[in-house]
Amino acid sequence: MGRLLIFANDPASANVTMAYLYLNKNKHSEVLAYPTSTAYEIYSQHIKQYISEKQIKFLETDTVVTGTSGIDPSYELSIIKKANNKNVQNTITIVDNTLNFNMRFTINNTIADKNYLAKEIWVFDKEFKSDVVDLSDRLVYKKNIYNTFLKMIYKNNIPKIEHKFIQKYKNNYLVILTEYIYELYSLKFGFTEYDMLENILRTIDKLKLNIPIFLKLHPKEYKNKFSILLRKYSQLNIIQDKCNIQELIYYSKVVFGINSSVFQECKLFKKDVYSIQINSNKIIKIILLDKSSIIYTKDKLEILLKDKFEKM
Repeated sequence: MGRLLIFANDPASANVTMAYLYLNKNKHSEVLAYPTSTAYEIYSQHIKQYISEKQIKFLETDTVVTGTSGIDPSYELSIIKKANNKNVQNTITIVDNTLNFNMRFTINNTIADKNYLAKEIWVFDKEFKSDVVDLSDRLVYKKNIYNTFLKMIYKNNIPKIEHKFIQKYKNNYLVILTEYIYELYSLKFGFTEYDMLENILRTIDKLKLNIPIFLKLHPKEYKNKFSILLRKYSQLNIIQDKCNIQELIYYSKVVFGINSSVFQECKLFKKDVYSIQINSNKIIKIILLDKSSIIYTKDKLEILLKDKFEKM
């Protein structure tokens, strides 16, 4: 019955570590949550009572749980190293997405040594394998605990409508989820988040469809990232804003993205969700979606938009 300490530095990490806390809190004598950066808002929405201002001092009986980051994993890796140095009872790193897996455990372009690695590395993809021995030896295959968490939270509760856009266009709007593909992979896949967004907006404009569009940036993307594209297509009915993600998805008609962790909410709420990968030279595998939900040509995108929105 030692303590549980969870750490997160971005939204996806916040989701999985928060789920771990929610499902295991009764097994521990004390539960402490330490969010940083964009993870703080998510913790505040769901587990605010566990956010701690206490100085971090690890005890040998502690269980320490972190997420991972595909851009800069230094925060999570440093936490695990400090915990390992104190010989805590257990350290767990939960990987929300196995894409870019090795980078999540890399320091200065080299796989981190064992001191930085958790005793257990949880993944939700049963088919995933790592070619790095130190990582492979730590892999633990688990059922997606964030999905379990969402089902428990929203089983008998639907999100409350608070955003004016959602009130006005309830069940009739398109959500576009952006993410930092270019920053992570450059042109590895043959397209970027900028290409995805322009392909969608250009097609809507070409078809002259009157679609209410909510552009939802990844929390770590800067506010003006797509300002040039938004000015170019200012004639469209589109807004870019912050919003509770469950509220936004629950009342949408269709959701477009690339490989967003928010696809989990989409599937839970039984929404039509598609990964837009036009002109890709290497299809990004999406565990939650079947092949028919991956749009890789402009013709398929046109047909889809007509089918979903032409009668509005």
